[in-house]
Amino acid sequence: MAPDVNPQAEILDKETEAKRYLNELTFLNLGAGGLQCELRNNDGAFEKIFQAAANPMTITTIKEGQFVDVNKAFSHMTGYEREEIIGKTTLEFGIWRNLQKRDEIIHRLQEGGEIHNLEVEMRTKGGGMLAVLLSLDPIIVNNEPCVLGITVDITERKMEEERLKESMEYLSHIINGIGDPIFVKDRQHRLVVVNDALCAFAGKSREELLGKTDSEHLTKEEAAVFWQQEEEVFNTGLESVTEDTLTDGKGEAHRVMTRKTLLRDRKGNKQIVGLIRDITDHKRLEAQLLQAQKMEAIGVLAGGVAHDFNNLLTVIKGYTELLLKKSGPDDPNQRDLEQIDKAAERAENLTSQLLAFGRKQIIQPVILNLSDIIYETNKMLQRLIGEDIEIACIAKSDLGLVNVDRGQIQQIIMNLAVNARDAMPDGGRLTIEIANADFDEEYVRTHPLAKVGEYVMLAISDTGIGMDATTQSRIFEPFFTTKAKGKGTGLGLSMVYGIVKQSNGFIWVYSELGKGTTFKIYLPRVEGEIMPTGIEEDLDQEFRGSETILVAEDEVAVRALALRILQDRGYHAIEAADGIEALCMAQEYAGDIHLVLTDVIMPGMSGKELVSKIKKTRPGVKALYISGYTDNAIVRHGVLDPGVAFLQKPFTIDGFARKVRETIDSQIMKKV
Repeated sequence: MAPDVNPQAEILDKETEAKRYLNELTFLNLGAGGLQCELRNNDGAFEKIFQAAANPMTITTIKEGQFVDVNKAFSHMTGYEREEIIGKTTLEFGIWRNLQKRDEIIHRLQEGGEIHNLEVEMRTKGGGMLAVLLSLDPIIVNNEPCVLGITVDITERKMEEERLKESMEYLSHIINGIGDPIFVKDRQHRLVVVNDALCAFAGKSREELLGKTDSEHLTKEEAAVFWQQEEEVFNTGLESVTEDTLTDGKGEAHRVMTRKTLLRDRKGNKQIVGLIRDITDHKRLEAQLLQAQKMEAIGVLAGGVAHDFNNLLTVIKGYTELLLKKSGPDDPNQRDLEQIDKAAERAENLTSQLLAFGRKQIIQPVILNLSDIIYETNKMLQRLIGEDIEIACIAKSDLGLVNVDRGQIQQIIMNLAVNARDAMPDGGRLTIEIANADFDEEYVRTHPLAKVGEYVMLAISDTGIGMDATTQSRIFEPFFTTKAKGKGTGLGLSMVYGIVKQSNGFIWVYSELGKGTTFKIYLPRVEGEIMPTGIEEDLDQEFRGSETILVAEDEVAVRALALRILQDRGYHAIEAADGIEALCMAQEYAGDIHLVLTDVIMPGMSGKELVSKIKKTRPGVKALYISGYTDNAIVRHGVLDPGVAFLQKPFTIDGFARKVRETIDSQIMKKV
């Protein structure tokens, strides 16, 4: 920014003061011959005035440049005594640094011209160089053409100007080195200083911006907002810090934080210094973090609801199944019981999806290649989504392996495929792509939910109607759906989200209205060998026994159902309302206890703690845990600890009896 005062004003004032001494002379115009100087009197007044002048003054001949007289100020400035100078030429002293400029000056004076405020460099007796302003007027002394010179030493001023210039350049480098746009505006809101970052943001050169108002490079609405903010700063003197939307030179909108502060220049004029910080990425990352926190909170709530609801479903399904086994085809209640059982099954599916979203399911991860899963589900997908939708599968040959639950991955693919089908009512294209992906710190910096590492990407894309930003921000929330009433539960994508998170992966959605949607899932790559598919076991066998089983369950209805099933299957069952009561019974019971059947979460003492205490006195006892909700008591990130038998609520009568028999018969407990 240019200085707001004239740096030579003080110098010119000094020259004016010096010339005041010449008012004691009378100048007679002699035309081309120059000026004839006569003294008003002969009492030495001129000499007194000349010598008393504060500014250095000289009288030299035009022809030879010979000194006729110099005053004390000149001697003091150059270091030469008056006696050393009189009668000698400027060349003899080497006063002139630039001889060519000296010759030009002499020629101009000989032509009768005048010279005022000419900046030259003058050498002193000690060899130093001075910067001076020189004013030369032709005069005639004793009938000889001479020159009256008035010199103003501006060396200090020049040095100050140079320091100021260097300081301004340094300041300019600093301002332009800052990545945030910076500006200074005058009271009329015109730009008087802009840095390189502001020029880049506006897409205009410095020359195109300086002297202009915001209305010439921002939208009408944005310029009006800035004008109002700046008027408040001008009128109140208070700093303004606001969040605004600004459009750059490419027409792209940015979310920015602007800070405007009042400044006064040397003359007291009001100006505004402003800094603009682009917080678009920050706001996006903040929104992602808030969304993740919201999803985490909803997940905790969903898991808790599913836990309580599964206890109720266990009782409903269990007693309904008992009644169905007793009723025959001619029983008038048969059909009613079947409807109750179907409703309970639908409710079970909903709670299962809630548990998946809350990452509270027990998973059975195996090492596999995702392309094998796509191959297994391809035919089923075509039947599911219809013939009017083309399916394209793209898989790289060098795919890494992942450690995931096979059934859950199939659920992800089926759910996303169904959503894609619904988004393409008139047909389209469904693309499933699998590829390796590596993410570094730069990627993680802009995707805070991701982690540095090696991944396998599963991308499912459609050419459907797409989604707007508002819908995208809520699609993973439980019970949020854009489908018509009765067409969806709103838990499909929630389940997908939970499965991916429980598998230590992450999921992104990319969509635009009318341009389709892509879901990208990233699962960590692992080393190892692909696990073979398990063999289906016989489900028709009825499992019975005669062993003694200690049942610890705080939910009365669930405990009663478990006792009923066990007794119907021939077992001897002992019941306890909680862990503390169960421990007392285990200590007091005289006979063998073959199995402890316990809920995982109970008041006072957890199921795991109960089993651990009982094993101290009954080391051979087996344990089967049941729960509608998992915590870290028997699992690590949803995966069962080695040697733990677990049954998820709600369960069927046959499934319950089967698991009890398997646990009692097992020699070495295996992972479930």
